[in-house]
Amino acid sequence: MAPICRDDLVILPKAISKKYGGIGPMILIYKISQSVHFLDVKTMQTFEIDKATYFKDQFTAVIGRDRLREFIVLNIENIDNDLNNSRAAIRNKFRQV
Repeated sequence: MAPICRDDLVILPKAISKKYGGIGPMILIYKISQSVHFLDVKTMQTFEIDKATYFKDQFTAVIGRDRLREFIVLNIENIDNDLNNSRAAIRNKFRQV
């Protein structure tokens, strides 16, 4: 069982970040199943790693779900950039505003 949960914020060490394709160091875990699915919070691209790879390069959460706060968004402005080409971005699951 992984020591990370859904909605945890993780800061990856530089070596692990480069190993996973140069993703940003700050990632958000959005799903855990047979793989760990995470989101680069800067580019909004999604990635996944299998459980064997995760347990080999294990990383831990910096902030967990218990530290989340509910808030109300009053205004939204869309940002036009073509960095989103992941499956989740195509389905409009994640979008940077």
